[in-house]
Order: sequence, then C-alpha cells, then structure tokens
Amino acid sequence: MAADSPRYEFPDPPPPMTPVPAVKCFDMRGARVIVGGAGMGWRRDLRADDPLMRGGRLLVPVLSEGDYYRSEDDGTEAMAALHPVESVWVETPDETAERRTAPFHLFERLVDIEVPPVRLPAPASDVHGLTGRRVWHWRGEKFASDLRCVSEAFENSHGDIAVLIAPEREWYRWSRTGKAPTVEEALIHLTWLET
Repeated sequence: MAADSPRYEFPDPPPPMTPVPAVKCFDMRGARVIVGGAGMGWRRDLRADDPLMRGGRLLVPVLSEGDYYRSEDDGTEAMAALHPVESVWVETPDETAERRTAPFHLFERLVDIEVPPVRLPAPASDVHGLTGRRVWHWRGEKFASDLRCVSEAFENSHGDIAVLIAPEREWYRWSRTGKAPTVEEALIHLTWLET
C-alpha cells in the first residue's frame, strides 16, 4: 500500500465551529445558525435566509434544516420563523483557532451560558451512536462538511475500521422521500463528529 494512502494519513482535527453574532454577518442565505438567548438556551440544526426589516426591526428568517433542504430541492418557499437579529448566531468554521478535539471530562466541558458554545470536533472513533450525526471528513487536502453518518463503525474488506457517510442534503431527502442517499465509505480515523 502506498505511503500516501488514506490509511496512513493522520491530519489535525477540523476547525472548531464558532458562533458569530448575525449582526456581523452578510449573505446569510443557507447559513447554519443557532437561535436563543443568554440564560434561556440554544437551538441548533437550523438554516437562515437573508435578514429583512419589519416594523423597524431587523429579523432573520430561520427554518429547520429539513425544511431548508426540502425547499431547495423543490424550488419552493418554506415558512420560516422570524427571529430578532440579536438572538441569531451563525456557525462558522474558525480556521485561525487552535485545532483541538472536544474534551471528555465534565469540568473541561463547562461553558458560558451567555453565548452559544464553540463546537469542537470529536474523533468518530471516540463517539458512540454515529448514525445520523453531522461529520467532517478529511479528503486528502481539506475537510468536507455538511455530511451525515449513515452507519455505525464497521470493519471493511481491507480490515480497516470505517463508517458510511452521505451528503446532508441527501440524508434529509432520504427521510422525506425514501430515496436512499449516495453513500461513501470513510475511514474512521479521517472522520470527526461535530459535537
């Protein structure tokens, strides 16, 4: 087996997903967002559209990822909840941040509840319950995102540990239409979960 084979690659983890206040972002259509407030809690797995003015307030249309992908596939408008811009944060990969993995111990995981927490990646090999989880996958020179695990870990025909992954859009389409997604085998050591 060649030395440049994926079996022998061990890249640094992907960048953390850092929440950025929506008031600092432009062109939000399709952006992954978090909504909520200090002391109230946070909701993830949402997508946004570009902000709009209504009644003198800047509001961000926000919808579930399932609704977002359905409207993208069907070319239709989806009903979105309007959130005040100050309660919306955009999840952004922070390429300048230290590359590290999510801590395991409780006291290392404590966060400030005034802002949404940074999402650090966790090696897929360290996590139980992979099916349905959003992942990063190393593809030789960069990380691919917007992917979902569609299997648990298994031993492939080469004796490597792998998982099956699919594009997130197809994963949502699968639940909506029953049409199976295009799957790809990903070596477990090249796959990270977004925590």
